[in-house]
Amino acid sequence: MPVYPCIKCNQMVDPATDRACKNCREAKPLSCSRCQKAIPTEEVFEREKLKTKKPIFCLECGEREEVVKCGLCNLSLQRHQAKQVSNYPAAKNYHPHCLRERQKQLDRLDKALPIMALVGLLVGGLLGSVQLKATIGSIPGGGAGAVIGGGLFYLIVSGLKNKLTPK
Repeated sequence: MPVYPCIKCNQMVDPATDRACKNCREAKPLSCSRCQKAIPTEEVFEREKLKTKKPIFCLECGEREEVVKCGLCNLSLQRHQAKQVSNYPAAKNYHPHCLRERQKQLDRLDKALPIMALVGLLVGGLLGSVQLKATIGSIPGGGAGAVIGGGLFYLIVSGLKNKLTPK
């Protein structure tokens, strides 16, 4: 485990095993690398993960500086740079530009929704009419096919939009 100098006497302190400085008995022997606040060893952010000597943070700064993955592009970013669309504690984090691009995609799908429903109506009506003429004869029956086709295309685009929406 890495050791860090005590802020009072400069004696080395191990955040994993020492509760206070062994030399001067300082209860808060460490300093946060970001805010310079004196902290006890129990308040070192993720002290169990310290394997090499690297900056140590207090709990507040550590949460802020934590590296997380973007929910869309899967690249790393710091938590304070990330955007969340939900207040749920386990909500995904996103790069702001990834979230903007996804919103543009969702806006395009919103515009395509009525067009795809219309295409479904036309294709379903045409297929329904052709199918009924082939089986029954001269009875026009495109209405049922149009409703089924329009509904099917609408549901496909709506499902895609729901799947792509960041949560």
